Amino acid sequence: MTHSDRIVSRVISLARLPGSKRGREVAKELRAHLDDLAEEARSQGYDEEGAARIVRMRFGEPEEIAAAFASVYAPERWATRILQSAILLASSTLAVMVVVGTVQSIAAVFSSGSIVSTLRALHQESFGFAAITAGYCSLYAGERLFPASLAKAVLPSVALGLCLAALFVCLIPQQAVLPLAAFACAACARLLQRRAISFLWFAGTALPLLIAWVLFGRLIPCWQFPCLVWIGLTISCKALQEIVRLFERVFMLPAH
Repeated sequence: MTHSDRIVSRVISLARLPGSKRGREVAKELRAHLDDLAEEARSQGYDEEGAARIVRMRFGEPEEIAAAFASVYAPERWATRILQSAILLASSTLAVMVVVGTVQSIAAVFSSGSIVSTLRALHQESFGFAAITAGYCSLYAGERLFPASLAKAVLPSVALGLCLAALFVCLIPQQAVLPLAAFACAACARLLQRRAISFLWFAGTALPLLIAWVLFGRLIPCWQFPCLVWIGLTISCKALQEIVRLFERVFMLPAH
């Protein structure tokens, strides 16, 4: 890596630019500018070491340049993050609806129920779908905000969970427990998916359901709780894991 490449890499890593495309554009401009400075220094008779020193003096500190870029691109960065978050939430909610609808339809077939009736009733579970997405994505957001601290990473999920608890108690007091349990399951699953032990996260989708079952009894009829709910939650969390991975590949690539 050349001296110019190290300067560019340092600036880009600190500038918090809105997306990898913008990062590549800025990196290209910086390299061109640094090359011009180096060429000018060489034309004045400096050797490579001297030219690098002149470039460093005339260019300035990478931290200061990065701070300037961060300030200039702050509105675009926030707009990009809001759009990306909306895409992630919308795709995650849709995936949860598809997974849960499929699981319930299969269960309806084996229990001689009506698939059409099952699909028509999905809109009644909108709080549950939102809770699963919120639980999983809030933990993921915490990981992005506080990558070095697990204790801090769970704070957004805890705060959102308390807000949703108050909201559900006000809006659906008789059915508040199940979506809140789903929220806890999704958050726990995301937390355990980061651990090295394979399939440990299955416990994340099971434990809150079992606690809810013990404390409040069966929240939906017969064998469907917790077995069917656990299956739907587990497959949903796996689908959300893949969506997050795809999201990171598309939007979170480091800029070079």
